[in-house]
Amino acid sequence: MKRWRSTYSILALCVMVTVPAWMGAACARGPSAEELAAMEAARQQAIADSLRAVRAEEEARLAAEEEARRLAEEEARLAAEEAARLAAEEEARRAAEARHQEMMSLSTIYFDYDMSNIREDQRSALDENARKLREYQPEDSVVVEGHCDERGTIEYNLALGEQRAQAVKTYLTDAGVADGRIETVSYGEEQPAVMGDDESAWSQNRRAELKRQ
Repeated sequence: MKRWRSTYSILALCVMVTVPAWMGAACARGPSAEELAAMEAARQQAIADSLRAVRAEEEARLAAEEEARRLAEEEARLAAEEAARLAAEEEARRAAEARHQEMMSLSTIYFDYDMSNIREDQRSALDENARKLREYQPEDSVVVEGHCDERGTIEYNLALGEQRAQAVKTYLTDAGVADGRIETVSYGEEQPAVMGDDESAWSQNRRAELKRQ
């Protein structure tokens, strides 16, 4: 609006200065009616041309502003879409990594003193181990390591550790894990999970650990 006022002011000033001078020169020789009409027509044409130029300039400015706004909105939309895509990819990656870690993790199985049979409270953990081995990366092999607490001879504990590993293997094969995927090994008392000379330590050392290969 300010631009329009400025433009009209300039036009009016031009007309006020130019036309009287022109008319004054013409009066010296007495302009005819046709000349006066031509002068007025020229003045009106100049005003019209100036107005058209101003309108065209304003329309171009508004069009440029609209295009800039459209481009900014489009850029913002694309940036938001890209951010959402990256966030979704990261969420999917984290979920896949969490599932991988969860499915790769196999629970340790614990045993009573001097026993190799599967305890009732350990069956649910073994069932979950079997499910993971069947459903996730079934091409993996698994090693079942049998362990004992420190009581008993080395030879006896090696044999007991093997019995515990075999008991876990039998349970897994009965649950649908291919026999050829499972290896067993006994470490007897050589690799305690917890150091100590009481039942709280021994109970954690009487175990079978399952490790994917």
